[in-house]
Amino acid sequence: MSEKLSDVFLNPAIKEFGDALRKMIMVAEDYGTLVEIEYTETSDQFKEVLWKFLRRLHTKKYRKPSERDLEGLIKLVDIYGVKQIRAALLAHALVKKGGEQ
Repeated sequence: MSEKLSDVFLNPAIKEFGDALRKMIMVAEDYGTLVEIEYTETSDQFKEVLWKFLRRLHTKKYRKPSERDLEGLIKLVDIYGVKQIRAALLAHALVKKGGEQ
C-alpha cells in the first residue's frame, strides 16, 4: 500500500467533496457537516456523515460530487482509513481556493 500523502490529497474525489464542503461552510455557513466529519472515527460513522452531507447539499441545491467521486471516496476510505480521508477532506474544505477571498 502506498503511503504517499499526494495519493490521498490530490485525488479527484477528495477535491470534489472538499470543494462541496467548502461551499457549505463559506456560502451557506453550514458548519454541521464540518463538525460531524471532524469527529468521525469509524467507517460506519463516516458513511452516516457522508449521507447527511449529501442530503444537505441537495437541499441547498448546490452542485453535488458525481457518482464516480462517491465511489472513489469510499475506495479511499477502504484503502487508507477514515482518519486520513477525514484529514484530507477537512484540509481541502478549509483552504482558500484560487480566486476566493
